[in-house]
Amino acid sequence: MAREFYSLPEVAALLGISRIAVFKRVKKGQLKALRIGRNWAVSAAALPAAAPGVPSAPPLVPPAPVVKPGASGTAAAADTEMDSMGWD
Repeated sequence: MAREFYSLPEVAALLGISRIAVFKRVKKGQLKALRIGRNWAVSAAALPAAAPGVPSAPPLVPPAPVVKPGASGTAAAADTEMDSMGWD
């Protein structure tokens, strides 16, 4: 699921510049952003205009769950695993 808005620190990480530099671009009008209370939000559509080499919405992939070999993923398997470690 692509994100619609990014915070200034997230935009700074995507563009490879500091958070202050992003804020200065917003203040100068070089980067369109919305003010939400004390925070700023930059739309994903505004990012390609700010830096042509940056994709509009980078894929955010959640980390894969760690599965131990031989574990079936059930509660019973977890109980036997804990018993084998000597835990009560």
